[in-house]
Amino acid sequence: MNAIDALFEPYAELETAVRGLMIQLCGDTCGICTVCCCRADICEEAIESAFLRRLLAQQGLTADHMDDRIGWLDLKGCSLEYGRPPVCYAYFCDELLARFPDDDARQAARTLGRLMHHVGQDALDGWHLVEIKQEDDLARVNPDPILHRLKEARSAFDAIERFIASGHLDRSDRHCLARITTDEP
Repeated sequence: MNAIDALFEPYAELETAVRGLMIQLCGDTCGICTVCCCRADICEEAIESAFLRRLLAQQGLTADHMDDRIGWLDLKGCSLEYGRPPVCYAYFCDELLARFPDDDARQAARTLGRLMHHVGQDALDGWHLVEIKQEDDLARVNPDPILHRLKEARSAFDAIERFIASGHLDRSDRHCLARITTDEP
C-alpha cells in the first residue's frame, strides 16, 4: 500500500456526491442528450488514467466493460458511479445553462462541475491526477495537497447544497466557491 491509496475513498465519495447533485440539477436535460460530450473517445480517459482505472477496478470494471461506440453510457446516461474524467462534469451546454433561474444558480452549477478538476490539479509535474497514465508515476504523487483540495471541494459542495436548499449564497459560501473557480485554466 502506498500513500496514494489514501485518496481513493474520499475522492470516490466526493465524486459520487457530485454525480448525484448533477443528476438532480441537470438530469432532465443531460439524461436524454448524447450530442455534447458523451462519446467513447472522452470515456477512454477513464481507462487510460492510472488513477481512474483504479477507481473503475474498485467497481469491478475494466476496459472490456466499456462500449467502443458509446463508452460508459446506458439508457440513463453515464453508468459510472465514480471514476469519470473531470470534463464529464465541467461542460454545460447553452440549453442547460438557460434552464438555471439566475446567475447565482449558474455559478453554483459551474462550480459543482469544476470540483473534480480542482481536486486533481497539478498532482505531479504539472499533470492533473487523471492525466497520469503509469502506475509508477501515480505512486510518486504526494497525496497531501490533493487531500487539502478534497477538503476545499467538499466545503464548496456543501455550500452548493445549502444554496440549492435556500436559494441564497452568503459571503462565506461565495468565498468557498471562489476558491474552486479561481484555478480555472
